[in-house]
Amino acid sequence: MPAKVSSWPTGWPSFTPKDIDPSDTFQSDLKAAIIAEYGVEALKDAWVKTCNTLNRVTGAIAARGSAFVPVFPFEDVVSPQNEEILKQMKSTGTFIVRNVLPEEEATQHFGDLKDFVVSNKDTITGWPAKSVAIYHLYSSPVQLKMRTHPNQLRLQRLLNSLFTDPTASRETQIAQTDPILYPDALRIRQPGQDFLGLGPHIDAGSLSRWADVEYRKTYEKILSGRPEDYDPFDLTHRKNANPGMFPSGANSSVLRGFQGLTALTTCAPGEGGLMVLPDIKTATAYMILRPFFKAPEDGDRRDPEKWEIDSETTWFPGTYRWDSQLLSPASHPHLRLEETLVSIPVVHPGDTVWWHADVRILLVLLYFCV
Repeated sequence: MPAKVSSWPTGWPSFTPKDIDPSDTFQSDLKAAIIAEYGVEALKDAWVKTCNTLNRVTGAIAARGSAFVPVFPFEDVVSPQNEEILKQMKSTGTFIVRNVLPEEEATQHFGDLKDFVVSNKDTITGWPAKSVAIYHLYSSPVQLKMRTHPNQLRLQRLLNSLFTDPTASRETQIAQTDPILYPDALRIRQPGQDFLGLGPHIDAGSLSRWADVEYRKTYEKILSGRPEDYDPFDLTHRKNANPGMFPSGANSSVLRGFQGLTALTTCAPGEGGLMVLPDIKTATAYMILRPFFKAPEDGDRRDPEKWEIDSETTWFPGTYRWDSQLLSPASHPHLRLEETLVSIPVVHPGDTVWWHADVRILLVLLYFCV
């Protein structure tokens, strides 16, 4: 996989108005209710402002590629003089923290995990079945040891503290920084393994972002015409949101402020790792507003002024209740995904990669353990 997508692989779906199901009255009623609540003019104002800002943001990402993803040494992140680092973390919503685990220790963990998989090959399942790259292994002794390493817990407390809750007491705010570990699978991609991976998506629910009242209020400033005031780290409504409103294996029922990976081998851009769109605020505003607008018939899709309010169709682009929020160039053209989905910088054993709950990711798989 290249450091940028450049051309859309045939194995990844593309979402167009042909996906519209006119019989889905729930979605048409939901869209109409949101338009009535916030008003056409507020939505239009937000759309134009967001698309214009996004044009600048995507241009900067396309120009810098992987270098747009910030990288910080662990010791600098946890130092008292970390204000600028935390500011960058909140701006991009995705970043690498190096040397969270000692390299030799992480390398040893990888060897131990491979031995564990071999020793339990008759009971550990995975996906794809014919050539497993994701192992359904969540709480092995080695994984638990890595997750509870003092550096991991110290870093997670710091990342949790990036979120603010003006409605909570001081005691509650402190308690909200305590890590509650959400175990995920073991990923091992063999050299040369032909596996396209997971296409571009955003976890933490899909249609629930609009359908769940508290979840929708998380994005209220966007829908009210003030996307510039939106704070992705405000827990006021997000803490009570229900991303699992439509239960499925893809939709978690709890808030994962950040998701993360711990690298157990070295992997450079283009070698089959994680790709991200390293922007949180403007890209999220665009995704939230996108269902309420339809493209101009003259084909000039980049000019936001030419898009019109879509109050008639049931279409929420790339949105399926049973899946994560999905993306494609056809459905979300202003994101410029072919240029802005960039590989993360090189990672080494013991490095960690983090992304905010609303960050767009593309998992192509490498030697990673969560």
